[in-house]
Amino acid sequence: MQPLTSRGTLIAVCDGMGGAAAGDVASRIAVDVLSAVVHSKTPFPSTAVAQDVMQEAITAVNDKIRAAAVEDPARHGMGTTLTAALAFGPELLIGHVGDSRAYIRRGRSLTQITTDHSVVGQLIAAGRLRPDQARDYEHRNVLLQALGVQPRVGPEFDVVQLRAGDVLLLCSDGLTGPVTDEQILGLMLRYEDPLRCCRALTEAACAAGGPDNVTVAIARFSGEGLELPHGREEVAVHRVQLAV
Repeated sequence: MQPLTSRGTLIAVCDGMGGAAAGDVASRIAVDVLSAVVHSKTPFPSTAVAQDVMQEAITAVNDKIRAAAVEDPARHGMGTTLTAALAFGPELLIGHVGDSRAYIRRGRSLTQITTDHSVVGQLIAAGRLRPDQARDYEHRNVLLQALGVQPRVGPEFDVVQLRAGDVLLLCSDGLTGPVTDEQILGLMLRYEDPLRCCRALTEAACAAGGPDNVTVAIARFSGEGLELPHGREEVAVHRVQLAV
């Protein structure tokens, strides 16, 4: 349990690519640089300041991964997704690049906060492909954005007003590929303890034949400083900046 103050609580999931070794290097760089930059800039007096810091951190991650790839030709083309949540007070700021995801479970509903920066994600957003069709789509793994791949990156930022009892889920596509949102919600409702729920989700992805790495992080928010949901209140997402 950790209090949500203006210093912020940072949670992130990174899914590396470019081969087993290079992908691991890229994701480790992302976590280390993101954490160092964000924690060096605390406290955060406003969401706008927090977003500026997150933008700075993501840019630094992108530059660092590209520099590391230049230093070692064996790591050419390495990159990583990044989905990071910064909670401070009643607000949750999410910075996102790639096809890992952030969800909020409020009551018995699960809402996907981020959009997938992939060919499939773009087709779904444009209404040209249904989510249930995406699992069998030929180019479902083609990313439009990842850190370390291009000189510049345009992260997506989303702000959520937290309510007491909200549960945050960050995960790689190793979970959302083989496991449906309905199955994810069912497991989140069954297992209240975050650690047990992470284990159950990971095991479900493996049991479903998931071929990719499965990374899951869960945080539950509670306390007198958070308002209770107003009836069956839906999660309101404010998109601060769209990915380019």
